[in-house]
Amino acid sequence: MRKWARIRLIGMLLSILNASHPNRLNADVGRPLVFSSVYVQSKSSGNWSNPNSWVGGKIPKQGDQVLINLGHTITYDLVSQEAIRLIHVRGKLVFSRSQNTQLDVGMIILQNSATVDENFHCSVRHESVYLGEPRPTLEVGAPMNPMPRNITARIRLVDFADMRDDCGPGIINYGGRMDFHGAPLNHTWLKLGQTANAGATTLVLADSVNWKVGDRIIVTGTFKFSSFKGEGDSFRDADKAHTEEFSIKAINGKIIALDEALKHTHLGAGDFRAEVANLSRNVIIESKDPNGVRGHTLYHYNSRGSISYAEFAHLGKEDVLARYPIHFHVLSDSHRGASVIGASIWDSHNRFLTIHGTNYLVVRDCVGYKSVGHGYFMEDATEVFNFLDHNLAVLGYNHQKLPNQALQYDENAGAGFWWANGFNALQNNTAAECDRYGYLFEVPHGQTFQVQQPDGSFQENVKVENLPFLSFANNEAHGMMMYGFSGDGEASASNPFVIRGQKSWQLRYGLKAVGNYTNVQDLNLWDTSYGFYGTAAKNVKLTGMKGKTISQVSLEFYEKPEGLHTFENLVLDDLSQYPFRITGRETRTEPCEIHVRNSTLTNVEGNRNGAGSETNHAEANPEITLYLHDFFGPNRDAKVIPANQTRNDGLNYQTMTPTFEEYVKVAEVNVRFPSNPIQATDKLGPVTVITYPPADQTLRLSNGELLVYGSCVDASKVTSLAVNGVKVKALAPNYSQWQVRLTNLPSGAVTLKTEAVDEFGNRELNPHVLKFNVDRSTAVEEVGSEQSPVTSYQLEQNYPNPFNPSTNIVFTIPQDERGSREVRLMVFDVMGRQVRELVNERRTPGKYLQVWDGRNDAGEAVGSGMYFYRLI
Repeated sequence: MRKWARIRLIGMLLSILNASHPNRLNADVGRPLVFSSVYVQSKSSGNWSNPNSWVGGKIPKQGDQVLINLGHTITYDLVSQEAIRLIHVRGKLVFSRSQNTQLDVGMIILQNSATVDENFHCSVRHESVYLGEPRPTLEVGAPMNPMPRNITARIRLVDFADMRDDCGPGIINYGGRMDFHGAPLNHTWLKLGQTANAGATTLVLADSVNWKVGDRIIVTGTFKFSSFKGEGDSFRDADKAHTEEFSIKAINGKIIALDEALKHTHLGAGDFRAEVANLSRNVIIESKDPNGVRGHTLYHYNSRGSISYAEFAHLGKEDVLARYPIHFHVLSDSHRGASVIGASIWDSHNRFLTIHGTNYLVVRDCVGYKSVGHGYFMEDATEVFNFLDHNLAVLGYNHQKLPNQALQYDENAGAGFWWANGFNALQNNTAAECDRYGYLFEVPHGQTFQVQQPDGSFQENVKVENLPFLSFANNEAHGMMMYGFSGDGEASASNPFVIRGQKSWQLRYGLKAVGNYTNVQDLNLWDTSYGFYGTAAKNVKLTGMKGKTISQVSLEFYEKPEGLHTFENLVLDDLSQYPFRITGRETRTEPCEIHVRNSTLTNVEGNRNGAGSETNHAEANPEITLYLHDFFGPNRDAKVIPANQTRNDGLNYQTMTPTFEEYVKVAEVNVRFPSNPIQATDKLGPVTVITYPPADQTLRLSNGELLVYGSCVDASKVTSLAVNGVKVKALAPNYSQWQVRLTNLPSGAVTLKTEAVDEFGNRELNPHVLKFNVDRSTAVEEVGSEQSPVTSYQLEQNYPNPFNPSTNIVFTIPQDERGSREVRLMVFDVMGRQVRELVNERRTPGKYLQVWDGRNDAGEAVGSGMYFYRLI
């Protein structure tokens, strides 16, 4: 059967279109961007371009202040360069799904109050505006109903000369609902499928992608920067980074043709490969003038809304606290259920995404590229139960501290990911070519905070430095000037900091442990200067380490190591001489004892595979001792101490050059490998978030069926997860993504509740309870909602008919074993000639509503007459 011969359903349209219907407004560039003194408010629901939508029939113009009144829905349907000064949304501002749009605006404020002040401090919480439903709404695409792939919706934030630069330009959500949802990508970023050499003009990816010609992409650098000169060194300097930026010239499955040749070689084979990321989306929020005053977005307490596959470009105010491209500002758990999925945040002058005083946020599949300061950032050490999964951070730049920042010790030194409270989860992320750190976990020592607990309560005076990781697993870092991972804190043997599957390559320090009680599992290193950098580590258990091409020291104990350190199952190759080094050059209060067993070392420089020390810098006391188990043969261990330390143990210590460096002494012993008290036993229950449906909204479900989506994270294996007693289906390992179909939901208020248990019997103590409303009327469901099961293709009569200027076409794709499939919806004239292709993409089963705006494929208005439409 031919690809497009599955089914043909034909309908008829009658058009009485006015071909002169305007859809573009052009600004007078000579007019200053200042307040016009005109105040425009909505009269009724309708299109922005329709005078009947506005009091006095006056469509908003450049410099105007606009009020969208409570109960009114205004559909923005223009491509305009006239900059609106302020839009105060009390009702709904929805962007057209049938035509491209562009809105230039100084401020959009979602606030359920009679008036707003554009110059009010936009970080301040407005208690009086949280009046419940209906909420002020900005909708640029909706959850499960994103902006169609062939439509672009763009908001350009514009600075006005007489507007306060601290808050403006910006989009501020005070308790409303703010949704940005572009067309989904099957991959926002992925690995190269084969090495791309300098001079090449094509890339081979690891998988096929649904990207488009013209999309902006980056290829991350695979190069070890070896000349770090000090605090001010940065990839922001010209020509230091090897990450490259291109436009797609052509695409065929896994093969992408570039608009320019590669300047550098990018590795694409084996375990260590470059990433290719797409920065382009069809929902875009950007600063109109990247070289001027930049814009920002901000969600306040008790707000609603999520982000998926939207682009945030040229945002963030440099050196201004709290003005970031995406900012969740002190929401606590009031926003539970929100997510940021597949976003692109690039060319930011102040971070990628900031989670401040906010809990239970899901951030997945995002791409961050070029940030002044840290990239993905949790601000004040009170943030808990957030889940960052499979995000990419590229080129986080070292910068000065922000004025009045929450935690003064943070140097803002360019980490891809920065956080200060262990009760968060980071999994499957990658950081590339950030100035100083891939991942920096930096706790406030000796300080206490109010922190939400696993049971949902809030506890005062919590020492967050004692809280272990909710999860840190399978993260990757490459190309940093300094550290792949660096972490401190004061955990315990029974609740340690657990680092699983960290991969660090082409950087200086693979993993720096400066905290107390760290458990490292399956560390993977390549082309680093140092492997495990225990400069001030205290009590460590490492099991499983692969390392290749470590140019200086594989295990380093340099400044203040203390306590018991055990290392097992090491496979190291292509090493510098003396791969183990013990020094302890700074004053310490406790001795340090290090044990290494089951280690395989190959291709060590000069076969000098013993240990060394940094000249005679070791402090005489307290003791620092290294045991290399079975070094001389079975049960024949090497006990190594600095040459300037002594022991009263009756052993005959010798200098064993060249196998061991001259700055250490060695004795042969037979000692038991100690039982390390560090035990990574999970004591926390799973954490779940229902990401769809959105809270507090009304869904039309004619037959009462609903697909619920969510996320879950746990430090161990999740054995059971259900919603309202119905077991969910895992969409990703360990239920990190899941779905469940609920049936027979009643009309009216509905409550969903999660139940999750892990392999140790830990239950989620604060299940996600989400409330929404069901409307079981037979009205057309929201596009792509997938709420009602359908068994056959259906193509309904368009409405209105006749129409001017647009009409709606409803069609249905059946639910069967094939799942999603390619769909085309086309309009023809009476001669059978194609007029417009409305849909040509893969769609999942469900009922869809498609708008035809009366224009042909060239964007021209068609004449009056009879037209036919066909679904194939």
